[in-house]
Amino acid sequence: MARPPFKRRWITHQILPTMILVGSGVAFYALGSRPEVTRKPRTAPRATVVDTAEVRTLDGPLVIETTGEVVPHRVLSIASEVKGRIVFKHPNLRTGENVRAGETLIKIDPQRFALAVQRLQVVLKQTRTGLERTRQRQTNLAKQLGLARKSHQILQADVERIRKLQQSRATSVSEVSFVEKQELDARLAIEQLEGQQRSHEIELAEQELAEELARVQLDEAKLDQLAAEITSPMDGIIIAAPQEEHAMVQAGDQLVSIEESGCLEVHCHLKLDEMAWVWNSRSQRLSVGGPSVDEPSAPRRLRPVAAVVTYNAGSKIHILPGQLIRQHGAGLDETTRTVACRVLVEGHGIASAKAARVPLMTGMFVNVQVRCQPDRSLLQVPEQAIRADGSVWLMRDGKLQPIPVKTILCRKGTAIIESETPRIELGDLVIVSPIANAKEGLPVRTRTEVPDSISRVTRDVGRPAITTRAARVGGSAP
Repeated sequence: MARPPFKRRWITHQILPTMILVGSGVAFYALGSRPEVTRKPRTAPRATVVDTAEVRTLDGPLVIETTGEVVPHRVLSIASEVKGRIVFKHPNLRTGENVRAGETLIKIDPQRFALAVQRLQVVLKQTRTGLERTRQRQTNLAKQLGLARKSHQILQADVERIRKLQQSRATSVSEVSFVEKQELDARLAIEQLEGQQRSHEIELAEQELAEELARVQLDEAKLDQLAAEITSPMDGIIIAAPQEEHAMVQAGDQLVSIEESGCLEVHCHLKLDEMAWVWNSRSQRLSVGGPSVDEPSAPRRLRPVAAVVTYNAGSKIHILPGQLIRQHGAGLDETTRTVACRVLVEGHGIASAKAARVPLMTGMFVNVQVRCQPDRSLLQVPEQAIRADGSVWLMRDGKLQPIPVKTILCRKGTAIIESETPRIELGDLVIVSPIANAKEGLPVRTRTEVPDSISRVTRDVGRPAITTRAARVGGSAP
């Protein structure tokens, strides 16, 4: 017997949704309980490949480079010491000409000075004659004074004898008075002679002073006679000669200015921290006859330091040895805030005889290299090793280690740094290549430490793979 229709509809509406829900739950459970995927173990991060260089010590001098201007080592301005007319002038006494030491440059009329010397010689003879006459008078007075004293002694004896006779009433009073008067006259004569002797002593002193004055005036006239002939005190170049022959000059008028040849100086400037290396440099030369600059008792002064002067002339670079000898001034330059120094260059005139060689001359701008010998050890690394923050990156135990340093100078791709930091040692490897996201402890390795397999893969990257396959006989080619 067939079921009624309403029963089939009830089964459809009640059982079918339940079956759909149960099936959905079974499917969800089956999909959500998949087995756990096996993960690979974590590996250490790969080391960054870097370029390194070895830290070396600075064996040679510390070279400080600067520029400077060539100036004269010494310029002498000779003025006239006497007045007169110029009767001779050297033919080379023109601006730019060379003169030798000892050559006569200018002569002032010597006749007047010769006459002055002759006149003072006569005056000196007169004073000497007057001095001899005064001395002779003094000698004569001394003899007269001796005789007068003897006469006075005799008269004193007569006075004593007459007084004794008077006591015995053997002589008269008038005779006693006469003898006493003679004794007083003899005493007065002695006093007069002694006064004349004192006057002659004063006169003798005046005569001696007059003789000394005449001698000094004669020496002065002889000096004027010598000063009338002006000679060159050194080898040099004439830079000024305003007076001409037959001109009248006065005492103090400028006659010639000479620039010394054979040595020049270079006026240059160094920074204060650069001057510290010059002051403390071991390169020095002791002054002759003076105390050693290393002695504690010696005054602090700039020690001579070797230098090299270079300049480009005639399409060639010329190199001259020099020596930094002194500071030009006591302190810093007000405009540049640097220390002005002088570098002495000797013997530059020898090079002028060579072909195609331009000698060093005043007014030229040159390059100067001051070669200091540091009093403490310094290190040198490639300039690329100095980072933006002033530190260097060392490679130690395969890791990056930043070290702060003090850079002294950088020159021709090499940086000179202080070695006071105890963490930098000779032979350390410093990183010179750039690194992205560099930090302390980053694993690094040099290119020589890369395994062959990795380097092979690196070399093969970008190369297209070529596959070959042989075709079978009678078949189609691949």
